[in-house]
Amino acid sequence: MTTCVVYFSRTGNTKRLAQAIADTSKAPIYDLASTQPSSVANFDLLILGTPVEGASPAKEAFAFIQAMPKVEGKKAILFCTYRIFGNERTMKKMEKELAAKGYETVLKVSKKGMKPDQEADFTEILNRVKEAL
Repeated sequence: MTTCVVYFSRTGNTKRLAQAIADTSKAPIYDLASTQPSSVANFDLLILGTPVEGASPAKEAFAFIQAMPKVEGKKAILFCTYRIFGNERTMKKMEKELAAKGYETVLKVSKKGMKPDQEADFTEILNRVKEAL
């Protein structure tokens, strides 16, 4: 199964988690700010990450999903980073939009309370991603 990690990050937290997931899954990693939405259609599994902003995905991440082409039989893993709350709503919104594009979401994970200048423990998230792969 061909896999890619695509993320949007404003402060660097989501990027750090995306890099850890890419390293674990041995998948190429792409910043969606410099990636064409059509390029992800070539992968069987899309691992997509965003920060939570206003209890929703970042507008850049949501616009990326909306611009993706429709596919059949593809899978997705969603992840987000958040400060206080909003991860469930963010995941539901992304999952619904991806389903309309032909993706089945097989895992949703999130990391709360990260700070750009501090170490973060991704062990639980990375174990769940490994299981889903």
